[in-house]
Amino acid sequence: MKIAFFCPDDLSTVIFAKSFLKFVKDRDHIEGYTISPVLMNYIDQLDKLVVRHYPVRMGRYVSPYSDLCCFLSVYGICRRERFDAVINFTTKPNVLGAVAARWAGVTKVVCAVRGLGGPFLPQSDLKGRLLQRMVKILYRLACSMSDKVWFTNQGDMDYFLQGGLVGLEKTVKTTNALDIAEYSQDCIDKDEIRKLKRELALQENDKIVVMVGRMIWSKGIREFVEAAESVGRERPDLKFILVAPGEKGHPDEVPDSFITAKGKMENFIWLGFRKDVKNIYAISDLAVLPSYYNEGGYPRALLEPMAFGKPVITTDLPQCRGPVEDGRNGYLIPPRDVRALQEAILKVFGNEEERRRMGVYSRVKIESEFDDRRVVEKILSNIGAI
Repeated sequence: MKIAFFCPDDLSTVIFAKSFLKFVKDRDHIEGYTISPVLMNYIDQLDKLVVRHYPVRMGRYVSPYSDLCCFLSVYGICRRERFDAVINFTTKPNVLGAVAARWAGVTKVVCAVRGLGGPFLPQSDLKGRLLQRMVKILYRLACSMSDKVWFTNQGDMDYFLQGGLVGLEKTVKTTNALDIAEYSQDCIDKDEIRKLKRELALQENDKIVVMVGRMIWSKGIREFVEAAESVGRERPDLKFILVAPGEKGHPDEVPDSFITAKGKMENFIWLGFRKDVKNIYAISDLAVLPSYYNEGGYPRALLEPMAFGKPVITTDLPQCRGPVEDGRNGYLIPPRDVRALQEAILKVFGNEEERRRMGVYSRVKIESEFDDRRVVEKILSNIGAI
């Protein structure tokens, strides 16, 4: 059985498809292929896992000509390779890949909805409302062409069902998942940790609060930075690290001027895009995600630090709160509330024993609920691969 995974870029391919690829690698009856743009130099990781990677061009935003070219490329690849199944991840691969795969004769097609994203946020202007309507029409078409539509967020699933985008018989619901062996302190190189601490000029007694996201307001960038500013006056030993690539051209982008101004704070470091996120989680003491974006229900920016035994703080919204048990492995706060975020951070660091206990429970929760093997088996079973 030939299964292809279509993702928006090579990093996303590693994130979304790697667990599947590792699972099928030693199974003689399944071959794994990947399709995506190559933007971030993760192709070396893919080469170790797949029979072949097919690079395509695909813009992040709406572009009729670019999107048509991408659609035709994916259609051609599926037609030539005669895949038995195609699993698409995130909005644009879903709406392009589902139709392209079905028209190319692929037997099993899956749409994996990983958060609704910006187009489904409340839109105040005509352009935004038209885009939202167009995306809904395309998603309805994609779902009609798919055998299964896979959700990791009950809220997203309800939205699709209530909006008539998909029928209940096609839906599959799981948590998000991690390779729990790979995301572990045991896999961290101590020499790399020492280099990282030197690079960031961290002192022995510094405590690290980390946020990983994208440079858009709805990820909670303002809330994180302003919390760093206010907490720093009370706890100068707390250092705030923001790992977030720029989002040029995004309607919700955070301008460089905001970070430039805030970057003068002694307790705040903006790192942009990093490939060593695991090492950054390893040196951290707390991870926060004050997002009000349409996440997928179990954001990896929470699951990954939890796997490293860290407490977490996030917003009390359906798209974020899934991995967090308030008071057990972290705290839930209202969205857009800097004061609540500040108080939760100080509460975590107000009791060292409690902070360690929360971190231990984070790892226990990951091992018991988010092991990627169970999720992979469920999806492959749904398409008849196992």
